[in-house]
Amino acid sequence: MIRRALLVWITVAGCEPLADPIEPDRVEVPVFERAQKIAPDPAPVRLKVMTWNIKYGACRIDFWFDGWGDRVQMTTREVRGNLDAIEALIREVDPDVLFANEVEVNSRRSAYVDMVQDILDHTSLNYGAYFQAWNSRYIASEGVGRIDMGVATFSKYPIVFAERIRQQDQTDLDFLHKIFYLHTVVGRARIKVGAREIGAYVAHVSAYDTDGTKQRQLSHLEQIVAEEKLPFVLGGDFNELPPSAVKIRDFADEHPSLKGTEFEQPPYTPAAMKPFFDKLAPAITLAQIGDTEASQSRFYSHSIRGPHDGGFWTRTLDYLFASGGTWSSSDVLQSPGRLGIKADPNTLSDHAPVVGTWALP
Repeated sequence: MIRRALLVWITVAGCEPLADPIEPDRVEVPVFERAQKIAPDPAPVRLKVMTWNIKYGACRIDFWFDGWGDRVQMTTREVRGNLDAIEALIREVDPDVLFANEVEVNSRRSAYVDMVQDILDHTSLNYGAYFQAWNSRYIASEGVGRIDMGVATFSKYPIVFAERIRQQDQTDLDFLHKIFYLHTVVGRARIKVGAREIGAYVAHVSAYDTDGTKQRQLSHLEQIVAEEKLPFVLGGDFNELPPSAVKIRDFADEHPSLKGTEFEQPPYTPAAMKPFFDKLAPAITLAQIGDTEASQSRFYSHSIRGPHDGGFWTRTLDYLFASGGTWSSSDVLQSPGRLGIKADPNTLSDHAPVVGTWALP
């Protein structure tokens, strides 16, 4: 694999770098718009906010790196059908602000579909900002090929400014992984909501580090939002359990073949999430989560195995927080009927959407 990757790199490096290091630390990014705007409430006192890792539009197709499958890429027809179902759920929830993880815009595995514009075109969200985290012209491993993936913030209200904030990379990577592997970023946006502005942060923290990178990234994220002067909301896939988590290891959906590989789940460190619950207003509180596995399972938001394998949600990794104000109607959309939805989220991603209504402070 190393020889193959180096050969391709040497062949085309004179034309364009094979991998973007995603620098500098802060950079403004463009805002995309829906062609025909749908007018929202001109003076809202609350916002419905949703965060969802959409698994690059793959729904429950098992890919090679989760141990349960061998797929590397999807057909255009598969991606189109998957996005239709994902967007149907977004329309059902009808959020004012949507934070999305694992969004792709020009990747071979998702048939080069621009998911940012696609979501804008097929929901009532009018504005979107894409924060690129992984831009490699060619990934040799398993024939993955071109990757352009990141996080995104969508809004019914105008996004007046958006910037990508770089986070620290893992230090436990070999030479080629440092060049071609994904990076971690935080997306910050300013949204004009009626007569006021709010801040909006989307995050997707590292999952497979063995060197404490995730903990450093969470600490950095805490510092970033602490500097925000505007009222703000924060959402995303934190890849960490809540501080009161009862079950923290030996999850049944982790494939045994991943032991000793780069995709083995490292130990969780739930205490790293405590500052967010202590300093911010969580959409779902620790009191709601409870202190038993039975109570906590109601808010699980991730599972590697889908319903076709008898899988259901096994842990909580996805969160919504705000700088102040209060939350209502907050839930993890694990199944049809939650918050009145008809769609089955367990068929649409390996993460469940988290939704809450935030009363503006």
